[in-house]
Amino acid sequence: MTPEPPLCGVDSLRDEPHTRAGRLLKLVFSSLVRSVDARMQPLELTAMQWEPLLMLSRGRADTVAALARECDMDCGAMTRMLDRLEQKQLLQRQRSDTDRRVVNLALTDKGREAAAAIPPVIRDELARHLHDFSPEETRLLVSMLNRMLENGARP
Repeated sequence: MTPEPPLCGVDSLRDEPHTRAGRLLKLVFSSLVRSVDARMQPLELTAMQWEPLLMLSRGRADTVAALARECDMDCGAMTRMLDRLEQKQLLQRQRSDTDRRVVNLALTDKGREAAAAIPPVIRDELARHLHDFSPEETRLLVSMLNRMLENGARP
């Protein structure tokens, strides 16, 4: 009895280094997000919520459109998520005085407090995932990831 050939080359793709690297990157990212999410539960924040809070607190965005771009979400999904953050009294929307079409976002005191709790959790989880990496290995990993980003940005 001869083994059946792989369907559409799926089995042959599994062992390609690029495919393994891509899969591992995805698995590491998922593991980090799950770990951070679990630690955000006491703050009653989900993955979709803590990232925008962090971006707002760091001044990376201050409008729905800018925040959606920064978090790689569509504006409709961002608006719905911001509704939930507003219900939790973590942020407020303020219509621009100069352009009525623009809605500025600002963290409330409660939102600033929640946002301040996020970076230590992220640092702890990154440190946990990089446990037993030497400083040189960590620098090498960062360098390689930066090169991947640069390669991906090329046309």
